[in-house]
Amino acid sequence: MKEFDMNLIKPFIKVYEFNSFTKAADFLNVSQPAISASVKRLEEYLGYQLFIRSGRNLTATTSAQQFYQQVVSIVDVVDNAIDSKKQFIVTAPESILLKLKHLSNTQLIESGDTEEKTFNDLRMRTIDLAIDNITQKENSFCFELIHAEPLILVCCQSHPDIQGQITTEQYRQAGHVVMNLRRHNMRAVEFFSQTPILRERDIKMQVSSPANMMLAVQGTPYVAAIPAGLSHLAESLHLQVLPLPFTIRDIEYHMIYHKRFIKDPVHKALRNTIKESLI
Repeated sequence: MKEFDMNLIKPFIKVYEFNSFTKAADFLNVSQPAISASVKRLEEYLGYQLFIRSGRNLTATTSAQQFYQQVVSIVDVVDNAIDSKKQFIVTAPESILLKLKHLSNTQLIESGDTEEKTFNDLRMRTIDLAIDNITQKENSFCFELIHAEPLILVCCQSHPDIQGQITTEQYRQAGHVVMNLRRHNMRAVEFFSQTPILRERDIKMQVSSPANMMLAVQGTPYVAAIPAGLSHLAESLHLQVLPLPFTIRDIEYHMIYHKRFIKDPVHKALRNTIKESLI
């Protein structure tokens, strides 16, 4: 039997994980024809097909799935040994970041706007771990539920109509400050609400973070819904902190990381520290 070329493994792994020859080529900084040639050579050596193309769609065969499970852990061990990190990069929403600011050897970054960006950053290894509310799962990643908190409403102390409590009608008639973040084309309140509310709110301002939402409602008749973990900041800004006037689900935050790190002792220690920080 011909000597096996180990350089064929990584192109196959990346095509399998990205489900795309183009994205695998971009990740490995090589041309798409080079990736295709590597996969073809691997198929010839193994004696079976790894991927089925149908137009723009790519499907891994059962044989490819089995082969991936056999080789990915070996490559990850080598990669992790070579890429021994002095600093981890973790993304999380603001209310979680503030609870993790004491972490050593860790760079904290606010979460991106979309789940797809989070998954791509994990695949590309530009981040090591993400904490976020997610609505979809992918086989390449581990998902651990580690924290939950409700949304609360904030407005200025001198609001002309709202003092100490808010009715559903007042909520509907108020001007709103909202975030860019969406889930299933819905903003946070609509997504988590268990009570039918108006989709078309009177949105006065759209900002990039809960902190900016709190600053935006100061001195205005506007209201904003923020994670409860930021209530202490709202109080320090002399804002009213109120429960929403309808039933709403908690925001559930998952710790998300690539399966390559399941047994990595340093990464595991990071995960345990994060869990302890959020208790």
